[in-house]
Amino acid sequence: GRVRGFDPSRWLGRLPRAYYERYDREQQLYLASLMIAIGDAGLDLATIPRERIGIFDGTSRGNFDYWYERIRSEHVDPITRRDLLAGTPSQAANLAASLLGVRGPVYTFNITCCSGAVAIGQACRELAHGEIEVAFASGHDSALETPMYRMYRDAGLLTQERDDARRAIRPYVDHSRNAFGEGAITLVLETREHAARRGATPLATIAGWKLGNNGGHPLHVDAEGGRAARLIADVLAAADVDRREVGVVVGHGNGVEQSDHSELTYMQRVFASRASQVPLLSVKPVYGHLFGAASTLNVAAAILMLHHGWLVPTLNVDPARTGEIDHLASGGRHSDAAAALAVSYGIGGHSSVTLVGRAEAA
Repeated sequence: GRVRGFDPSRWLGRLPRAYYERYDREQQLYLASLMIAIGDAGLDLATIPRERIGIFDGTSRGNFDYWYERIRSEHVDPITRRDLLAGTPSQAANLAASLLGVRGPVYTFNITCCSGAVAIGQACRELAHGEIEVAFASGHDSALETPMYRMYRDAGLLTQERDDARRAIRPYVDHSRNAFGEGAITLVLETREHAARRGATPLATIAGWKLGNNGGHPLHVDAEGGRAARLIADVLAAADVDRREVGVVVGHGNGVEQSDHSELTYMQRVFASRASQVPLLSVKPVYGHLFGAASTLNVAAAILMLHHGWLVPTLNVDPARTGEIDHLASGGRHSDAAAALAVSYGIGGHSSVTLVGRAEAA
């Protein structure tokens, strides 16, 4: 699940090297995604009052890798004031604010695997309230140290695939369990008025968002999918979007049997007779489970699928073994759907639902 060949200078060259070369890997990945997003959006920060820009980051494991390595090496290199820069929780977003001169709100959310979706949702709320005009909403994690794998293995949540890494995650049917990755994803969010003023062409709109908890055991998912189904219904009702407009659901899809069953069940609850016509997809077989960044990736995937009019297949699912729910196991297909849902679960009982609308249909 490692990002191979990552060279921070390729993405962070506009920043002083003396700064970014001292940052930890998770901070570099986060800042790289931020710079890529700003470039993709064609955003000129010099034209925006810095008080009207906000930074919203979601991370589940934060600087776990950093402190693990520092504690292991403490007998050689004592902990110093430099660790304030690299090791303080939420420091990645703080560094971004410092480097970009952002003077609006700066948040870091730790809501396990829903962290990135929460960052997006809270950014949208601040935009809607008029507090800011532009937001950078991200999810990032880089925590691939041995104790992390051991913890999930002992909990029975780690894949047993040892022969072919490409088949490590097999969701919805085989219940392979998790394989983990690292990465960072950033969305540039702005009000419709601000986008129009600068002549920007949006990829999509965030039409609604909600976070809820199962209110039960913190390590268990609602196996019957009732809480997720209720959240989806609430989000659709608040946005005045008919569920018949939803053409795809990007699910949690981590290959854990309890989660898989929950998702298959909420699809039946939400879409009833249409359940077989609305694909439930997972992108985790491609990227691995990115911890807190996984929910950001789900939203980004939903956005790009609506924008390009193409639904991607769920890899590693045997078409002959699927039930009533379609995972596009045989391949992707074109779609003119007006809306998509991104759903994520998180340890602690969390469930997040994000409603994405096609820009042309907004």
